Amino acid sequence: MNPSDLFPPTFLNFCSRKAREMVDAGIGTRAVVLATVDGFAVAQALPDDADSERMAALASSISSIGAVATQEAGLGRCTSVILNTEKGFAVVRQFAAHGHDLVVISVADEQSLLAQVMYQANDFVKGVLAA
Repeated sequence: MNPSDLFPPTFLNFCSRKAREMVDAGIGTRAVVLATVDGFAVAQALPDDADSERMAALASSISSIGAVATQEAGLGRCTSVILNTEKGFAVVRQFAAHGHDLVVISVADEQSLLAQVMYQANDFVKGVLAA
């Protein structure tokens, strides 16, 4: 799947620029990938050794698990999942835009503040929805 088959170039450029801004903001976000809910990368800002398609597939899987867990618990639609580790965390944010279900994953180091990374992820989603 090629993202240009689903989205106009201006949208893809906007998403790539917003992802890069998240990484460049200096709050510890190391990688950002926007993906379709079925696991195809749409836009990304990654270190050289990272694989955007693999990150997209992981984000898709994580969002699916979150959706099932919240549904089973009767909590309504899942909007985000947070994975905490000894070396940092990942924030996975699900949303629908331009007729597609999307997911963005932000990977941050252990020096980052969860609230700042979540704010970034929410701001990213707001920007994508307005684009």
